[in-house]
Order: sequence, then structure tokens, then C-alpha cells
Amino acid sequence: MLVPKSPEILTSIGGFLLTNTVFTAFVVSILLIIFALIFSRKIKEIPSKFQILLEIIFNFAKEFMIEQTDGDTRRVSIFFPWVMAFFLIILANNLFEMIPLLGIVSLQIRNNSGVYVPLFRAANSDLNSTLALTFISVIVTQYLAFKELGFKTHMKRYFHWNKPLNVIYGVFELISEFTKVISLSFRLYGNIYAGDVIILLFLKLAGPYFAPLPFLAFEVLIDVIQAGIFAMLTLSFMSILTNKEEAI
Repeated sequence: MLVPKSPEILTSIGGFLLTNTVFTAFVVSILLIIFALIFSRKIKEIPSKFQILLEIIFNFAKEFMIEQTDGDTRRVSIFFPWVMAFFLIILANNLFEMIPLLGIVSLQIRNNSGVYVPLFRAANSDLNSTLALTFISVIVTQYLAFKELGFKTHMKRYFHWNKPLNVIYGVFELISEFTKVISLSFRLYGNIYAGDVIILLFLKLAGPYFAPLPFLAFEVLIDVIQAGIFAMLTLSFMSILTNKEEAI
């Protein structure tokens, strides 16, 4: 098999199995934190070119969210940190192994079993990682809904017995919460894992020094799109569940 479906085990720490996907997620998280700390200290009233670029990107994202929530800037200010955090974390994890193909070509180490395995592997090529992200998305969305609507009003979306149609509607709403977990996690996992398989296949066919660069560029585009889709779906769920007009 070109790329194992399950992440490879690097070592065991106190009975806890450390996989290369968990290690990659840890490294990427540390790098993002360091970048945020350094950049936050360099924000100036007269911005640099890099600061201007980031401001354009973040302002575009915020304007897009405002359009998607019918101009509700108050709710957007609540959603924005969560949605952008999902986007940046997923994108950083997707792109990390592409620089320079760390997860599937180089930097292999020998684990406790004496087998050489990649030190890095895209965190989102592990279903456990995408499930964790999806659970966080659903839990945060539910929390914001309770906070915005109140416990009683929000629970009426799922348990409202005054009309038969509302009972059926509530059942479907409950089912949809479970399908969100399945659809979001498997979509992200499937695309990233398939990308790893295809890249490694082309590298084996063309050789590591003649890798098809256009295809790698296309894979980077897919990584960006997948991060955007997850973030936009999370925004959509947050917007719908916190909308008072949508509540029963």
C-alpha cells in the first residue's frame, strides 16, 4: 500500500502511542503560535507589505461572513475567531507536508518496532484528527446556539411537541447533528488521504527529481479549498443555529 490508512506509530510515551499525524499536528500548532506571537508584536500603524496582505485577507473573510449572516456584524464578531482558527489550522496541517514533501518522501525514522516510518504525515490524513476537528465544530456551534437563544428556545429545535410536523422536524434536526460529524470528517479525511496517495504514486512513477510540479500546485489548491469548505460549513451551521428566526 502506498500510504497506510492508519497513521504510523513513532514511539510510546507512558503507554500513549505517539503517531506521526499527532506529532505533525503538535509541530504545526507550535509554529502557528510562534508566528502569531511574533507577528502580533510587529503590528504597526504604518503597515508593512506583509501586514497589508494579511489585513486584506482577513477583511475579505470578515466581509464574506457578514454577507453570509445577512449583515449581522455582532454574530460575525463571535464566529470570526472560530471560523478563521479552523481554516488556518486545517490549511497549515494540509500544507506542512508539502514543504518539502516531508510526510511522504523524506525524514523517516526508526520506531520502537525497528520499522522506518515517516516522521511527518498530514494530520488530516488521519480520520481521528478530522473527527476531533468536527466534534469541536459541532460542540462550539451548540454552545453558541445555547448562548444566543437560551436553553429552552434552542432545545425547541429538537424537542417541540405541540404539532406533529414539529416533532418530525425535531427528529430530523437531531439526525442532522450526527450526519454533520460524519460528512465533515470523512470529506476532509478522504480528500487529504487521496491527495497523499496520488502524489506518492506520481513520485514513484516520475522519480523524486522529476515530480510533476503542476500537479503539486493543484494539490496545494485542493488543500486550500478543503480548508475553506470546512470553515464555510462551520460558519453556515453557526449562522443557522444561532438565528432566532430559524428557531421553532
